[in-house]
Amino acid sequence: MQRVLAVLTIAALPTIAGASGSPGDHYHDLTIHQASALVPWCRAEAEARYIARNIVPYQWTARYHDKGNVLYVEGKLRVHGDDVAVRCRIARGAREKYAVIEIDDPSL
Repeated sequence: MQRVLAVLTIAALPTIAGASGSPGDHYHDLTIHQASALVPWCRAEAEARYIARNIVPYQWTARYHDKGNVLYVEGKLRVHGDDVAVRCRIARGAREKYAVIEIDDPSL
């Protein structure tokens, strides 16, 4: 009985090891098909850039639209007591890693 269990355990190891892969494999690069799906990415990316500098942004607002096959988000964050414009764009159906972000803040 112990021998059979050992064989089953060893047979399962390649599957488990293959599933874990490298640390970067745990991140799922989502495909974005609608402008509304770009909004959370845009907010998180903008906030992360400030938080990395120990600045806490707040009051996110955004609107979104598409034009042809390009999806757009126009947002604002409150930083340093001022509104900072944030713009994001991506081709429809592209992976989120190809999204572009622009933040109108010279301190970044």
